[in-house]
Amino acid sequence: MATRVAIVGATGYAGSELTAILARHPEVELVGLFSSKGGAPAEIAPALPHLVAEPFELDVLVAKNPEVVFLATPNEVSAELAPELLDRGMRVIDLSGAFRLDDPSLYPSWYGFAHARPALLEQSVYGLTEWCNGELKNARLVANPGCYPTSILLALRPLIYAIDREQPVICDSKSGVSGAGKKADLQWSFAELFGNFKAYGVGNHRHEPEIRQQLHLGDRAPLVFVPHLLPTVRGILSTIHVGFLHAMSEQQIADAYTKAYADAPLVRVLPAGQLPELKNVVNTPRAEIGFQLLQGGRRAVIVSVIDNLLKGAASQAVQNFNRMFDFPETEALV
Repeated sequence: MATRVAIVGATGYAGSELTAILARHPEVELVGLFSSKGGAPAEIAPALPHLVAEPFELDVLVAKNPEVVFLATPNEVSAELAPELLDRGMRVIDLSGAFRLDDPSLYPSWYGFAHARPALLEQSVYGLTEWCNGELKNARLVANPGCYPTSILLALRPLIYAIDREQPVICDSKSGVSGAGKKADLQWSFAELFGNFKAYGVGNHRHEPEIRQQLHLGDRAPLVFVPHLLPTVRGILSTIHVGFLHAMSEQQIADAYTKAYADAPLVRVLPAGQLPELKNVVNTPRAEIGFQLLQGGRRAVIVSVIDNLLKGAASQAVQNFNRMFDFPETEALV
């Protein structure tokens, strides 16, 4: 019996990717596609002319009786809508940041709104798939990680035991412009960014507390996160600078990654000294990680690449869905 699935926000960049993946998933019945902005029915994408999203209405969604609802919606919309769906017995995979942070007091300063259902923050499962150890199977609410944090956490989680918290952890991350979503804002338009390259959100990007939380850095450890916009459509490349508590060998680093990702079909770690490139992962659900030791093994530069719309959003959401329902992790992804 196929799992009944609905998607809200199916016409956005991540939502369109998500719809395309689930439309070919052999264990999914797409019972509802909705545009989060309302208005007239809209095509998901020119490549999927048979899929049309209807204006969102809660009663219409409920009437379709989905077992799982994917929310590819703005933070405030997800924060309001997810509790309604959960109260009606549906399971929710949320691609926004509405349920990623454990501490509700962080939402006004980082997200611009007070969280209406803080108790749900304790119930949500942070869906960095490779680091979920069975909790997805019974999850009612999954908070899909942000795209920048995905690239950074996959690179640093295996080494967290060796990182010197007294030295700055510097995350220099670059994203294609699709990461800003579909917004009619000149500063995010490709015409403004073509032939250009700029940093933004330094010190106030909402992914910073998410990165701190998942690396267990607290609010005092010296983390520097600087996002940039690349004049490309998609992809994230994060260059990460870390110091270690003691000198590390290439073999120790390699062993840590092997232990972490031996059973991770969508994460590839390159040999020491080989660094990944965006073209290796764009339009795929995969992540690649490479590293170079410096200063006799006391420091390292780690480079991580993902497609921001796939591993950073839609395909990771489907990975989480597959684990929730005990389907093969790569079903519909490769």
